Amino acid sequence: MTLVVRPYSEGDEFAINDAFNRIFGCKRPIEEWVWKFSVDGAREATAAAWDGESLAAHNGGIPADFEVGGRRVLSLQGVDTFSLAALDKRRDWKTAWLEVMDFFADIIAPQVQSPLLYGFTGPNSIGHMVKRCRWDAAEPRRIPLLTRAAGRGVAKTLASRLYVARPFGDNEPALDLLWATVRERYSAAIVRDADGIRRRFAGHPLDPYHRWLVTRRLSQVPVAFVVFRTDGGVCRWADLLWDARHPGALDLVQHLSSRLAVQTGCGTEAMWLDGDPEAEERLRGAGFDGGPDPSGVVRVVRFLDSSLSGEAFGPGQVYTTMADADLV
Repeated sequence: MTLVVRPYSEGDEFAINDAFNRIFGCKRPIEEWVWKFSVDGAREATAAAWDGESLAAHNGGIPADFEVGGRRVLSLQGVDTFSLAALDKRRDWKTAWLEVMDFFADIIAPQVQSPLLYGFTGPNSIGHMVKRCRWDAAEPRRIPLLTRAAGRGVAKTLASRLYVARPFGDNEPALDLLWATVRERYSAAIVRDADGIRRRFAGHPLDPYHRWLVTRRLSQVPVAFVVFRTDGGVCRWADLLWDARHPGALDLVQHLSSRLAVQTGCGTEAMWLDGDPEAEERLRGAGFDGGPDPSGVVRVVRFLDSSLSGEAFGPGQVYTTMADADLV
């Protein structure tokens, strides 16, 4: 039977999620797939190759606004990318993955007017993504992973006492003001305004996130936000946005992380952080340490618009946290 590559259709999620669990050795419930692909446009940007009723290969697409050199564009993040050819011993499916990736770039991305594709891939797939799929607009980038042992955080500094943190929910208008204040610090970054944060974190079936907004005392003007996820014995900084004019705010955030890790029984704190050397230097001073993520995962990028600049995606130029990937 001839392989058919097509966009997602209602009901495909059961075969897709089952295959994801087989390929990656996970036990992801279908409710988490539904949450992940509830982002507006995500299901329409998802493609798979089918051999009759059998799934052969898949690539999901998560839309997000990206700012590149001051220009806002729609990006598609390739996620849950896999082929079942090897696992199911189907040599006749060996082209299925490449057909799906070509369909994603040649059909789906133009339909939704997305000039920028990106994703995070493991070391075994880098060559395929770069050479076969042409996700080569920038050099593959290994993202720094910073960690520290729980309970090793620095106590509250004098500067941190000038700031307060409060939990925030799914709709927090103050995030628009924070993003407008800090966006010019980055040559390229996912847009972290109120809508972007809502789309990324709201509604998870397990509700694993702890979200805090930081302001100066007696002020409503935001100077930082942080999102933590605590499971698996790790307190992960899922996302962070910080106004570098307020070092005490970041001191308060790292203190919150240290306290939360202890309260939730986590043994380690961890974060991805790239593209913000001021934050990295200050957090290393608070006990975080590390280098390129030892898993070998890298970001790969493809431009479908020649006017986009590869320079904005140079080493250490793209602001990156764990929120930019899709599994935290």
